[in-house]
Amino acid sequence: MKELYEKNKLFFVILLVVAVGFLVWYFSNIFSYILIAAVVSLIGSPLVRLFGRIRIGRFHFPHILGVILTLIILLALFVGFFSFFIPLIITEAQLISSIDVPQLTHYYENEIIWVERQLIEFGIIKKEVSILTALQDTAMKFMNVDMFSTLVTDIFTFTGTFFFNLFSVLFISFFFLNDPEMGRKIVFAIVPDKYTDQTTRVLDKSSHLLTRYFVGLFLDVIAMIISYSIGLSIIGIQGALVIAFFAGIINIIPYLGPLIATSMGVILGVTSMISIGHYGMIGHIALLIILVFLIVIVIDNVVYQPLIYGKSVRAHPIEIFLVIIAAGSIGGIIGMIIAVPTYTFLRIVAKEFLSQFKVVRSLTNKL
Repeated sequence: MKELYEKNKLFFVILLVVAVGFLVWYFSNIFSYILIAAVVSLIGSPLVRLFGRIRIGRFHFPHILGVILTLIILLALFVGFFSFFIPLIITEAQLISSIDVPQLTHYYENEIIWVERQLIEFGIIKKEVSILTALQDTAMKFMNVDMFSTLVTDIFTFTGTFFFNLFSVLFISFFFLNDPEMGRKIVFAIVPDKYTDQTTRVLDKSSHLLTRYFVGLFLDVIAMIISYSIGLSIIGIQGALVIAFFAGIINIIPYLGPLIATSMGVILGVTSMISIGHYGMIGHIALLIILVFLIVIVIDNVVYQPLIYGKSVRAHPIEIFLVIIAAGSIGGIIGMIIAVPTYTFLRIVAKEFLSQFKVVRSLTNKL
C-alpha cells in the first residue's frame, strides 16, 4: 500500500483536494462563517497583542479583555461604517429615481437621431427600431421609484439574516482570538505525525503572509475611499462619498478592481449630475471622473500599496491576473475577492508537500 501511495502520490493528493473541495462546497455556509472569522482574527490579532503589552505597575492587561475589546472595536468600525453610508446610498437612489427621462432624451434628441441613422445606414439595426424610444423605456425601468423602494425593503428584510450571520462570525472569531492555537490544534489532530514539521511551516508562513495581506487590504480600502471622496468632492460630484465607498470596496480585486470601479464611478457620477439637470456637462464630468480615478489609482500603486503591504503575496502579476480571471468565472465577484489569499495559501502548501514537482518549484520559488 505504501509503495502504491509513493508511486501515485500526486493522484492521491489531487483526490484529497477534490474531496476537501466537495466538503467545503457542501457545507459552504459553515465554512464561510469559519473563513470570515479567520480573516477577522487575522486582522484583530495585532490589536490583541497590542493590548497584551499594556502594563500599569503590576497590572497586566487580561488577554480575554483584550479579545473582547478588539471585537468591540472591529464591530464598532463595521457598524459605524455602514450606518454612515447606508443613508447616503438611499439618498443617492432617490436622486437617481428623480431623473426626468423624457427631458433628458429630448435634450439629446438630435444626437440620438444621428446615431440611429448611422446604425440604420450600416445595417446594424432595422428602420422600425427607434433608439430614442428604447432608451426612454430602459431608462424609465432603471429609474423606476418602485424598483428603489423594493431595494430598500429587501435591505431591511435582509437585516435579520445578516445579524444572525454577524453573531455567528463574532462568536467563532472570539474563540480564534482567545486561543490562537485552536486552529493549529485542529489541523495537527488531522495531519499524520510525519507531516508535523511541514504543516508547522505552512501554518507559520501562511499566518504571517495572510495577516499582512488582510491588514494591508483593510488599510488600503480606507485610504482609497478617502482619496476617491476627496477627488470627487473637489470636482463637485454629488454623492461623492457613496461612489468612493463602492469604488474602495471594489478596489479589493487586484488589476480588474480599478477598471470596474472607474466604470461604476463614471456611471454613478454622471447619473448624479443628470439628476440635478446638468445635461450638457455629461461628457465633461465623465472625463473629470476618469481623471480623478486615474490619479487615485496611480497614488495607490506608487504610494499606498508599497507603504501598506508591499509585495505580500510574492507572485508574478500574470499569475495573479490569471488566478483572478479563473476565480471570477467560478465564483463571480466573491471568487475574485478571495482568489489572491486562497492562491497564496495553496502555493505555501504546494511548496511544502509537492516541491518534488518542477512546476510547483517554479510557482513557489519566491515564497
